[in-house]
Amino acid sequence: MKKINSSLRVTELDTLSDVLVRLYKDSSVGESAVSTDANLSGIMEEVEKLSADITTAIKRDTVSVSLDEADIARDEIIRNIGDALTGYAAIPIEAKKSAAQKLLSTFGKYGKQITSKNYAEESSLIESMLEDFSADSLKADVAALDGVGELVSELRAAQDSFNKANDEYTAANVGKGDSATSVKKTLLAALNYKLVPYLTAVSTLDSYKTLVSKCEAEITKANATVSTRAKAAVKGE
Repeated sequence: MKKINSSLRVTELDTLSDVLVRLYKDSSVGESAVSTDANLSGIMEEVEKLSADITTAIKRDTVSVSLDEADIARDEIIRNIGDALTGYAAIPIEAKKSAAQKLLSTFGKYGKQITSKNYAEESSLIESMLEDFSADSLKADVAALDGVGELVSELRAAQDSFNKANDEYTAANVGKGDSATSVKKTLLAALNYKLVPYLTAVSTLDSYKTLVSKCEAEITKANATVSTRAKAAVKGE
């Protein structure tokens, strides 16, 4: 069973978790193996609580959804920059290869791994990366690679959008509880590192096959929304 895509929107994860909880409850009626499985029961109790928490957080603060989307947008651009530079560094055109290698060396100080940092740390690293790419010593290299300059500009715009969303989020959440984005990370971890591995482990047992099959179908459907959204973005739809 595949894990849930981390790019799922807060509202999408909220819906998915609600469905998974419902499927579990429907499958645990009576004296079935599912109903008497204490390990699975413990996992689902945690998932149900977090699912309720994220629903409450979304209702309390819809601004957090914009913040989550702004973070996903800048993460995607960072990955695109890394992919573009890696591709250029492998082509047999010396001028472009040399430029790409210089830029890749600079990008390597940060890498795609910065997308897993917390919001504040990632913002700081992005600002530092943008400053490095704007250095006079690298301007010719950026200009030599079609599309790279545009990606850097897109990252600048995405970071500015994130900063704006973050300011709005901070103003809206002074004195309030956990944000939806914070709960999302915890809920996603519970689903991907507890529920999914457990269901995978018991998937061959007859008593669990129906539940596993239904949960897997819902996760696949949810993940497909991320792929569809990405393809639409590429087409400019």
